[in-house]
Amino acid sequence: MLIGLTGTGPAPGAGALGHAFATAFREEAAAPGSGAVAAALRPWGVSALDAEERRARDPSGAWLLFSGHLFDDAREAEGGAASRLLARLLARGPGAIAELDGAFGVVFWDPRAARLHLLRDRFGIEPLYLCERGGRVAFGSRVRDVLATGLPPGGLCPQGFAEFLTYGWTPGDATLDRDVRSLPPGGHVVIDPARGVERAGRWGGLSFAGERMADEAEIAARFRDALERAVVRRLFGPRPGALLSGGMDSSSIVTLARRHEPGPIGSFGFRCAGASFDESFYARALAEAMKTEHVEVEYGEREALDIEPIAAAMDVPFCDIGINVGTWILGRAAAGRVGYVLTGDGGDEWWASHPVYAAQRLLSVYESLPVPGFVDRAMRRAAARLADSDRKRDWRVQAKRILPLPGLPRELGPFRWRAYATPADLEALVAPEAAALVRGVDPFRCVVDSYRGYDGPDDGLSPHLYADYFTASAFYFRRLRLLRRFGIEARSPFYDRDLVRLGTHVPVEKKLEGLERTKRLFRVAMEGVLPDVINHREDKLGHSVPMKLWLRGDGPLAQRLRDVLSPASIRRRGLFRPEPVARLLAEHRARRHDHSHRLWALLVLELWLRAREGGGADA
Repeated sequence: MLIGLTGTGPAPGAGALGHAFATAFREEAAAPGSGAVAAALRPWGVSALDAEERRARDPSGAWLLFSGHLFDDAREAEGGAASRLLARLLARGPGAIAELDGAFGVVFWDPRAARLHLLRDRFGIEPLYLCERGGRVAFGSRVRDVLATGLPPGGLCPQGFAEFLTYGWTPGDATLDRDVRSLPPGGHVVIDPARGVERAGRWGGLSFAGERMADEAEIAARFRDALERAVVRRLFGPRPGALLSGGMDSSSIVTLARRHEPGPIGSFGFRCAGASFDESFYARALAEAMKTEHVEVEYGEREALDIEPIAAAMDVPFCDIGINVGTWILGRAAAGRVGYVLTGDGGDEWWASHPVYAAQRLLSVYESLPVPGFVDRAMRRAAARLADSDRKRDWRVQAKRILPLPGLPRELGPFRWRAYATPADLEALVAPEAAALVRGVDPFRCVVDSYRGYDGPDDGLSPHLYADYFTASAFYFRRLRLLRRFGIEARSPFYDRDLVRLGTHVPVEKKLEGLERTKRLFRVAMEGVLPDVINHREDKLGHSVPMKLWLRGDGPLAQRLRDVLSPASIRRRGLFRPEPVARLLAEHRARRHDHSHRLWALLVLELWLRAREGGGADA
């Protein structure tokens, strides 16, 4: 028997629409020939559309449940997307999904083959979770809906737990709930009432094979045109908005949106104290030039205390120093002002402009040299002795971070700078009674496996960009889902199918030039389009906040951290040894090391567990 149960209340931010969807899905589940199947897809971010447009039925007995959008469907804003999609699947089978671009979760019942198909968009923008146990299956677009069926056994998932402690989130398909997993990006699962679950693999591939573009003028022109089309395809529905940091990516999105949207556009950014962290000046300048209705919110230490309701709102806990809180407070400011926001997420993958790619290139050179082991160890010891700096851009910070943790396999590529612990670190951290959660678990497997299917050149960078589209990108989508708590949908033009495909044909030497120069051709493409104050800026701050400083001080956030991670609290939870946690706190406060990512992850995990025990916050 196949089981999936929806919640009974309305989806937050969707009003009565959430209940309408839940009711409609239960009705569709009773379609003749479908068996005992019910779906738990939540209609986040589509409150502008009638519930009828998210489901469809055919006289043959076929039915479809749909959450999200098809961005290459020019009639998406007019409604009827689900009906058109059902007709397409009936005519050409589930393989027809590969012809589409969008952010979606799809449940399709095909009565001809008596099979249920679960399909997720190619980059994993929309969530879809699955639990298989005892010959039964539960699925839904939220973990808590899957848990509500009673099918999952409860308890922590060892794979998800180990990945979370290693990276601060789970890059693979594991969640922190035992036996509940996420469909991978482009995932396709077939449920046969007679034979159970069949994994049909990933339908949404990404090829880096083929000819490389050589002409820089052509690259710039085609990139600008493709980005503009991607923005236009996402400009539908009432009250458009944007998350605006003042960087190249989000500023270009807003500028191109303004060319096609004459009406009001809301823009939202935050201001953070600290000369080496605040870039709100650029967001204000861009907003003024584009005449957006700009809202700037203060992001200080007290705002970071919002991590408590944020942790409760997460289906699967995830961490990034400040960005999860930043997204939350921007969503709160945007609530009621806009229906959806455009974001610049994905620009770093297109242009290889995240610092981890430069670090990977530099380390590849270093690792190709015949450096004796004792020299490497001496360099690491020297860097470890340096005191941490309070500034973001400081040579001591870079020196301590340039070499990744020892014990991380080379196969992790840029994830060596996204990892904050090794398996040995986990075994030393975890309490004896919880040792089974990490013993023998490989937290690297999900990243190493993400390289499978790469078919492009061995140029030292493209394989990592390919893998990141199916791993690192998931982090962006998870933090953007926090906006749904406020009834706001996020749309990311840089994850447009055609735009991403174009990027696979741009040589890496045109993206990352030398060891550090990035986005030069991006600036060429936007010359005369993007205001000079943005296009000619040379710094990159990355929407940062001085979280490590707050965690070192005596303010309210630091006090909350020390309370939540106190020895007594750690012993009560029984997951970790109090001594190594106390050591992390002491070393961080003394500026011996920057342990802010590790400490923040432990804080978020404990708050998430407490919310689960108390029922949590709905999201």
